[in-house]
Amino acid sequence: MSTRLDFDSWLALQALYADCAAALDARELHRWPDFFTADGEYRLQSRENHDRGLPLCTLAFEGPGMLKDRVYGATETIFHDPYAQRHIVSAPRLLGHDAAGLRCEASYVVIRTHRDAMPEILSVGRYLDTVVLTPEGWRFARREVIFDNDLIPNSIIDPI
Repeated sequence: MSTRLDFDSWLALQALYADCAAALDARELHRWPDFFTADGEYRLQSRENHDRGLPLCTLAFEGPGMLKDRVYGATETIFHDPYAQRHIVSAPRLLGHDAAGLRCEASYVVIRTHRDAMPEILSVGRYLDTVVLTPEGWRFARREVIFDNDLIPNSIIDPI
C-alpha cells in the first residue's frame, strides 16, 4: 500500500495534531476526548518498556469514559500549583496504513512553566498513533505517548 495522502487529507492530519496540542496548551482539557474515536485508547509509556514489549504504562485509558474521567480528575480533584504547558510537535510521519487506519509517528517536547520559575522540560519523546477518518474528521484510534527519559515528574496531571 502507498504511504501517501492527498493534499487535503494531509492538511487535515496536520490540523488534528496541531489542534490537539493547542487544546492541551490552552488547558481546554474538556476538548481532549473529542480528538479520539468512540473506542479510542491513550497510553503513556516509557521508551524502555515500549522497546522491550513490556505492557506496564504510566497511564492507560480506553474509551471516552476513561478519557473524560481523567479530564475530570485533572480539572476538579487534583490539587497542584498552577502551571502552563507548551507542546512542540513535529509534523507527523506517515509510517503506513491498513484496515486499522493510518500509522503515524511524531516527535514531541512538552515544556512546563510556572509563573515564578524558569521553564522546565516536562517530557520528550514520540507519539505512535493510529488515526482513522470518521464523519467528524481524522481522530486518534490509538495514541501511544512514548517518553524517552527514564525519570519523570512524580505527577503527570494533564495529558502529554
